[in-house]
Amino acid sequence: MTDTPLGASALTLRLLGGLAVVALLGGAALNLAGATGLAALSGVSASDFDMFHVVARLALAGRIEEAYDLDAMLAAQIAMGGVPRPMTWTYPPPFDLALAPLGALGRDAAYAVFAGTSLALYLVGVARLAGRHAGVALFAALPAAVMSIGSGQNGLLMAGIAALACDAALRGREGRAGAVLGLLVLKPHLGLGLGLWCLAAGRWRMLAAAAAVAALACAASVAAFGAELWGVFLAAAGEAGAQLAAGAYPAHRMASLHVALTSLGLPHGTAITLQAGVGLAAAAAVALAARRLAPRRALAVALLATPLFSPYLYDYDLALHGPALALLLPELDRAGRRALVLPAGALAWVAGGTGLLQNARGAEVGLVAPVTGAGFAALALAVLAAAALWQSRDAPGATARRRAALS
Repeated sequence: MTDTPLGASALTLRLLGGLAVVALLGGAALNLAGATGLAALSGVSASDFDMFHVVARLALAGRIEEAYDLDAMLAAQIAMGGVPRPMTWTYPPPFDLALAPLGALGRDAAYAVFAGTSLALYLVGVARLAGRHAGVALFAALPAAVMSIGSGQNGLLMAGIAALACDAALRGREGRAGAVLGLLVLKPHLGLGLGLWCLAAGRWRMLAAAAAVAALACAASVAAFGAELWGVFLAAAGEAGAQLAAGAYPAHRMASLHVALTSLGLPHGTAITLQAGVGLAAAAAVALAARRLAPRRALAVALLATPLFSPYLYDYDLALHGPALALLLPELDRAGRRALVLPAGALAWVAGGTGLLQNARGAEVGLVAPVTGAGFAALALAVLAAAALWQSRDAPGATARRRAALS
């Protein structure tokens, strides 16, 4: 079996990868174009990154607690020359600390640094995991990645961190892998799958390094902003939970199973219960994969399970499908399961592209489809991948016997 997905030519693979990179750069260019005047004409702020930049400036000014107060945050946006957007800030203090240096830069320069760093980490991480399959992996995860860079969000950054943690783990560099994984304290629920894999696989050195880095980041945020900010953050997170229950977030941009279920008319409590059940099943699948599958396959399961844990998940968070597919697609190819590459990519496009399509249809002015299928597609992709990897796993000793027969 040649190491090319679907038996595609090298030219086709390069074209897919090239198209993905061009699309991502185009998303960044559109963000910068919006920041230089189009936003003011349309009456809305250019992107979510405008919020990040305001928070960074508040952090440098010693006023970071205002970011967690809706009224104070709106006032800060107006005072700093932005178009106000009523949005609850629910990131933990280490994320505030990481953003703070960007407050010393102008908006466009700050975006260029943030988006450029995120894109570089993402591309390098996916390429290292996927090898010659990188073009297909990048293209398959493209919608979520475009939403991330186009809106100025952090999906690419978190996916890049996860990819580099997986790559280091697969290369036997557990200390480095754990140190990188610890950086996901910036958005902790996106590190749950990899954390569970470490625990179930007995990767204690990696887990210890991750915990140490996360603890250092939390301690640094306390030193910078004071311990009381953690109480403010937790209160804001509780308020965000209440808003999620009330359906206050834009459902067309949400990618959790909970929101997909409530879009069908299920009550919040029922949807949360079902989400919790799926999350527990996903955790069990990660633990089983860690013990019974090869590390590369188990890591793919862990990354694909991660979006199933939290009811609060946006489409840009599904940039995590990039490294997940980078791990998955070569395994499907080697196992002779190339027929599954296309449906896997299609599900990734549906999961990550629903919000993009809704925006194109006029979601920002209220033209939104009543049902969102992103959460269902993310679940289907995880089930498809886990089933395929499990069914094609080697029986104990099978690999050794094949090698002996060939020698």
